Order: sequence, then C-alpha cells, then structure tokens
Amino acid sequence: MAFITSNQFRLLYDLSDDYVFLMRKLDDTFIYECINKKAEEVFSTNPIGKKLEDCLDEYHYMTIINNYKRAFIEKKSIFYQDHFSISNLTHVNETTAIPIFDGEAQYILAVTKKVARSKEMRASTYILESYKKGINEAALVAMTNQNGIIEMVNQVFEDTCQFKQDEIVGKTFRMINSNFHDEKFFKQMWDTVREGSIWRGEIRNRTKSGSFYWVDANVIPIMNEHGEIEKYLTIQFNITDKKRIIDELRNIERTFTLITEYSNDLIAITDEEGYLLYSSPSHETILQYDKEELLGTYYLSLISEDRVEGIRHLPSIDENSIYRTELLMKKKNGNTIWADTSITEVKRNRDEEQEKWFVVVSREITEKRELEDKLKFMAYHDSLTGLPNRRSFHNDLPIALETASGENNIALIYIDGDDFKSVNDKFGHDVGDQFLIRFAEKLQQSVNYQFTCYRLGGDEFVIIVDGVEDYIDGGSDKIMQLIHSIQNTLKIGWSIGEQLFTPTSSIGISIYPHDGKSVDELLDKADQALYAAKKLGKNNFLYTNAVQC
Repeated sequence: MAFITSNQFRLLYDLSDDYVFLMRKLDDTFIYECINKKAEEVFSTNPIGKKLEDCLDEYHYMTIINNYKRAFIEKKSIFYQDHFSISNLTHVNETTAIPIFDGEAQYILAVTKKVARSKEMRASTYILESYKKGINEAALVAMTNQNGIIEMVNQVFEDTCQFKQDEIVGKTFRMINSNFHDEKFFKQMWDTVREGSIWRGEIRNRTKSGSFYWVDANVIPIMNEHGEIEKYLTIQFNITDKKRIIDELRNIERTFTLITEYSNDLIAITDEEGYLLYSSPSHETILQYDKEELLGTYYLSLISEDRVEGIRHLPSIDENSIYRTELLMKKKNGNTIWADTSITEVKRNRDEEQEKWFVVVSREITEKRELEDKLKFMAYHDSLTGLPNRRSFHNDLPIALETASGENNIALIYIDGDDFKSVNDKFGHDVGDQFLIRFAEKLQQSVNYQFTCYRLGGDEFVIIVDGVEDYIDGGSDKIMQLIHSIQNTLKIGWSIGEQLFTPTSSIGISIYPHDGKSVDELLDKADQALYAAKKLGKNNFLYTNAVQC
C-alpha cells in the first residue's frame, strides 16, 4: 500500500471498538488489505489478500459490494445499515464506507459499529427478518397471529420438524405436538403471553416422520404502538448446544431499552429546540451527571464552547439520515472527552401535528485522538531526544523564510558534536544515547528556549534563529552571543553515572537571504561552513562567507 502501512493502520485503529476494514478495489470486487483487532472477530480465518465474496455469505456480500460501488460512483463517503452475525449473536450495524483514490489505485475504508436505533418497529415481519439473517442456522423461528395460527417458519424449522412451510403455514403447533405435555402446560404458556409477557420453557415436539426432538422455546408477544398484541414470535433452540444465545434474543420488543440502558455509548434524545428528553445512564457514568441534572437541560451545554458552533445550526438532513461529527464534551468536573457523534433527525405525527426530535449517539474516542496526536508527534520529532526532527525542520524553515522581511535575516546554526564516536566506543551505546539526550537539553538551555533546535541525525543539530537584524559583513553580535552561550554551556558539562563529560562542538552558520534563498541551499552552505570549521580543530565555528573567501 502506497499511502499507509499495515503497522500504521493497526496503530490507528487497533484500539477502536469499531470494526475497521481497508480493501483494495480489483475489477468488480475488493481485496482485504488490512483489518483492525476488533474486526478479526468477524472471520474464522485470516481474510488478508482474499476477495470479499470468498469471506462472506451471499446476502452480506451483495449488500456490502453494492454500497462500496455506490461510494465510488458518487465519489463520496456513504452510510448504510445492515444486520451481522458475530459469535452466534445478531447485531444491528451501521457502516461508513469511504472511497480512497491513490493514483490509479482505489481503496475502501469501511468503519462499522454496533448501534441502537430509536425507530418503532411496527411490522413484526421486519423484526423477524432482522434476526433471521443471524440465527437461521442456529434457531427454529416461527411467527403466528394472535390466535396461534402459523404464518411463517424459517428453513431451520422446516429442516428440524421435516414439514415444508406450505404444509405447516395456516395450521397450529398441534401438528408437531408430541403429546408429552398436558393441557395445563400449554394453558400456562398462553396465559403468560396473552398478558404481554415472554414465556420460556422446554418442549418436546415430533417430526413428520414421528421422531421426537427437544427445544428450549421462547414465545414473545409482539405489540403495536398501542400496546396491543399483534403476533407471537417463537424462537426455539436445541437444548444441547444453543442455550448460550437465548438471553440475547429474549424480549425483542424491549431491544431499544436494553441497548440504551446498558450501552457505553452516550445516547440522547432532544426536542427540536435541543432540550433533552432522554439521556442514557452512560451520561452518569462517563460524564458524571445525575439524571435529574440532565433532563430538560439544553444539550449543547454539554459541549465545549469552541465546538458548539459546528452543530448549533445543524444542516438540513432527511429523516433518519445521519450527521456525523466529533465533539469535545464536558464532564461535570470540568474535564473533557472527545466523542464520535452521530445525529439523526426523527419526525413523527402526534395529534395531527408533526414533531421533530434528534437522536444523538456519541462514542468516546479520547484514546484514539490521543493516539493520533502521539503518532503526529512521533512523525515530526526525534524519538531519542524529543526534539523536532529533519522532517519538521523542512516543514518549519520554509514558513520562517516566507515571513522574513527587511533586515530580519534568518540564521541557520549547524552544530556537530566533536568526537562523539569516542563516547560510543568507550562507554557503549546506552551511555551514548544518554549523552545525546543531555547534549540536546544543553543546546535548548543555551538559547534559553527562544529558538527551535532540531536533531537532523546522529550528533548533528540545527537551530533556526530569526530576527537577525545586526548581520553586517559576515558577522552578527546576536549570533556570536548564541555561539558563546552554546560553547560555555557545553563546557560546564554534565555527569552520566560517575563520568563527567565536557564536550565541544563544531558550528557552521548560513544567513538568509545572503547565503541562499532555499532550504537546501542554506542547509548545504551551513554544512560546508561546519566542515571547514572542523578542519580548524575542535570547538570552532565559521560563517558561510568565510568559507567562500
């Protein structure tokens, strides 16, 4: 990969709670290039280098590839929702697919998270289909009307009882009754579910061929928005190896409550004006507010002032579409956390008037942001001394040159420690590293931290000095003071263990614009002056113009 390595990808995303995939486009399909640690849960074998269709079932493959292709056609990030099965548990997922164009190469960066939705699930068939995709190889699923007439069964149900769907739809469960349980057993079941409660128990049924099988059955009443029972959802598991997913599928009609109440995500619902109607308990545990303090308050009061303007006037979004941003949220004690936030507009009609709410789902990404900042620091700073590195120097000097004007010359002080190799040879690399760390500290002290010191590599350092107004005929009192300060500070020396070091250095100086107008030219001239100074012996310095003479 040209634009990111596997290690860089893992550093960025391995700490994320989301599933992150990077795929390369190849003709009409995609090849897995990188996945984060969380995404490894999705696969039984390593997918890296494999095609999308070789790693997923047909349903999920078609859903994903159609959305990926749409992202490239529209040339923008797209968002979609699906249902996915991981470790025999079914989740509602939301994915953001980002197309990446790197020359002729094309990639997709997909970030998938498990989410809770606030939609009212009116159609019971939608509920069944949502879960059927994840459990159709593990559970027997059937839907009946309120009178117990079977309306639909899944493939596992057909395979287990040996009746085809067209043989069993329109009938009751009496056709698979093994006569093992008495009427009291089933009366108790019906009394329970008709009261709106979930019934659970073990039932022995009979197949079409007459053999018996035991199931651990859940009968779940599905209610409409008026609280009236419309249908019954029956989910059955073989007792031997399916009990462990029972709890995940109980009380389907309470899915929203269960997820919001026990999720680590910050889930809030506000009215059109932004006042809180609901806040999940995570606001108490993460932001440390009491529930009573939040309800009825203005949601934007939880956002740091310098981030409020970004969402004060939300863009016009379609119902149920997602507006995404990163927010800096305030804790009760004044501390802040970063949160990846999705805002959904939800409209509903009530008493012939339309209401508009906002559903806000935030996930803390403070550690991720800190990692990103750390990676940026590492990219532009020397890992040993902590000083800005050569890359940082090549970024900063052009900016300094652009801002220089009039008599405000800029000097490069190029510094090389004298005979540093002998320190490594005599005392070892560990002492040598400590020596360089102290050397860098002394350089910063010698310029009183007024100017930036850079480590270019080894024992080579450079200091950018701006505002050199007194440079005349190859000399500057300001530069001389800095050089004497460097030499005197190094002369005082420092101790590492029982060894005292009093190093010297050779220095070359180039002046902008007299000695050059480009970064490379100025650095090269300073290097030439440094080389000439070394020839004079230790602890010497030269200006570029002296070399030219």
